[in-house]
Amino acid sequence: MNTTDIMNIALNLAGFDDVPGDSEIFYHGENIRKILFGIDIRDDDLIRAKEMGMDLVISHHPPNFTPGKRFTEVIDKQIEFMVAAGVPLKEARDAIVPRRKEYEFNPLRTQDDIISLCRKLNMPLMNIHQPCDEVGRRILQTVLDNLGQEKTVRELINSYNNLEEIKKAGASAELVCGKFDANIGKAILIHGAGTNGGYLVANTLFKYGVNTVVYIHLLPHQEADRERLKRENKGNLITTGHYPSDALGINPLITELEHRGLEVVRCNGL
Repeated sequence: MNTTDIMNIALNLAGFDDVPGDSEIFYHGENIRKILFGIDIRDDDLIRAKEMGMDLVISHHPPNFTPGKRFTEVIDKQIEFMVAAGVPLKEARDAIVPRRKEYEFNPLRTQDDIISLCRKLNMPLMNIHQPCDEVGRRILQTVLDNLGQEKTVRELINSYNNLEEIKKAGASAELVCGKFDANIGKAILIHGAGTNGGYLVANTLFKYGVNTVVYIHLLPHQEADRERLKRENKGNLITTGHYPSDALGINPLITELEHRGLEVVRCNGL
C-alpha cells in the first residue's frame, strides 16, 4: 500500500474521480503499514510519528493550517449548493467572495518547511480533506432527509446529538439563530465545501426561502457573523460541531484502511 493507493481509497469512498484542491500528497511513501492520523497535523507530529515507528502521517486539514494554492476551488462548491436551493448564480457567487478571500493562497505561507522536514525524517505526509467531508456530509444529510420538513429544529438538533461522534466528543449541535420549535421547513446543509459560508451565505439562503441552514461550524474569528445572524434572526442556523463532524467522515476511511490490514493511530481530535 502506498500514499497514492490511500488517496484513491478516500476518493472512492467519496465518489470522486480526481484529487480535490484541498487534498494533497506532500511526500510520497511506499509499503505503508502504520499510520498516524489527525484532524490537524503540525511539524512536531511528524517528529512524534518518526519516534513511534509510523510509515505515514495523514492530516485531515492542510498541515500547519496552511491552505494550498487550490483550496478556494473547493469553496466554490458552495455555489452549487446555493443554486440548487434556488439562489441565482450571480448572488451565489457574490456570497462566497469573503470566504474565498480568507483562503486565497498566500505566497508567504507555504508547506515548504513541513515538506523539508518530511524529507529530513523520511516521513511520508498527505492530507485528505474534501473526500472525508463529503462522506460526513452524506451522513449529516441523511439525518436531515429522514426527519423531513415538518419536524422541528429541536428534533433535528437532538438527532444530530445522537450521532456517535458527537456524543463521544461531549459536544452538541447548536442553534445559532432561529427557534427550537420552528419546523425545519426547506433546509440545506453546507459541508464538504472547504469551510462554512459565514453570514453572507446563510443570509442569501434565507432570502431565497430556505428556512434552515446547517453548517458544521462558525469559526472563532467569525464572532461578528454569529452576532449578526443572531441579531437579525431571519431563519434557523444550526452548527453540528467542527471536530465531531469532521470525525464523522474520517472514521469510515479509517475503518476501510484497517480492513485492508493497516494500523491507524488516532491523534489531534480523532
